[in-house]
Amino acid sequence: MNPLTPSSTPDQILETALGKEREAYAFYSGMAAQCKIEDVRRLIESLKDEEHRHVRLIEAMLARLRSGHG
Repeated sequence: MNPLTPSSTPDQILETALGKEREAYAFYSGMAAQCKIEDVRRLIESLKDEEHRHVRLIEAMLARLRSGHG
């Protein structure tokens, strides 16, 4: 992933954000799988679900942008 600059395109910005959200989702997925404390695992699952919502939101934004409706 290239670093963002003030001249980055909306596509580049959203692709960078999407990558970060996918990384966060993977991180929380791994943590949830390893966590042995139920209350903590539920919190981590909640955070993982939130990252998944972010991924879907950014994917939808990219689709609209690329279709000319963004």
